[in-house]
Amino acid sequence: MDNKRTIAIITDKGSPCKEIKENTLVNVFRMEGDKVLGYESIKLENSNSFPKLLELKEISLIYIETLSKDMMRILQRLGINVKCKDEWSGDDFIGKFVFG
Repeated sequence: MDNKRTIAIITDKGSPCKEIKENTLVNVFRMEGDKVLGYESIKLENSNSFPKLLELKEISLIYIETLSKDMMRILQRLGINVKCKDEWSGDDFIGKFVFG
């Protein structure tokens, strides 16, 4: 069973993002089980490139504070799962990060 996946935490100035905009950081974690195999941080040039970036990086799950219903639908069509802040309680991955 292949348990590799790619997860992204979307931030702005070190905190979970409330909206996708220019200079938003997409923090990409390549995972195998619960181990991080690789990490990169990508600054968005513009918000229109967000869905394509996630698709190119083969992101399967993103963590973001909130997301518009339109963007949520686009990502779901691409097969990308979204966890907004109200769904983070008890989540092992996001629990390893401290956001003030």
